[in-house]
Amino acid sequence: MIKRYVALFVCLLFPLYSEAQDCVPISFNTLRMLAESCIDPCPICQKKLQRQALGQITKDIFPGKKIMFNSSCSLMKTQQTKDNELMLNTDYDSKIMINGTETNLPYIILKFYTHENHIVGIDEKDYTSREIQNMYKNLMYNKPLEAEVIVISYKYSDFASLIYLPERNTLIIHCKVIRLQQIQ
Repeated sequence: MIKRYVALFVCLLFPLYSEAQDCVPISFNTLRMLAESCIDPCPICQKKLQRQALGQITKDIFPGKKIMFNSSCSLMKTQQTKDNELMLNTDYDSKIMINGTETNLPYIILKFYTHENHIVGIDEKDYTSREIQNMYKNLMYNKPLEAEVIVISYKYSDFASLIYLPERNTLIIHCKVIRLQQIQ
């Protein structure tokens, strides 16, 4: 009888646990496709590589997905990030060789929006709180951060929560920041 209640409890708790995921589930090969799109001389091929990569990423990163960042997978505010952007702190070498040409893997940026700083296509309910915005303003550059975010929808992208900016070689994931803390 007790085993049945424990099994029922575990079955009810497991979906709650599995909703949140540590770090960003983007494969190296997918990032490589985005990097290749930056050096491919064929504009049609560039768009095709970008669409393939973003299609793969969208399978794992979608509106409502909760992602946790901690000391083993952290975010940072850097000089390369713009307002309300946090960069994924990666441990891989960003320079790679593709077909004899050296290029960089894209930056992975999590972008959030507030009442003061937002764009058309982001729902007001998906804005990050003023409290988090104030914490963000006081963050030190290039120091790791713990965070909890919820991926949000962006109405004007072909992909629900993502956009790739080739001119910045940057993959942007639209999100709402729920928790933010500088790691000491």
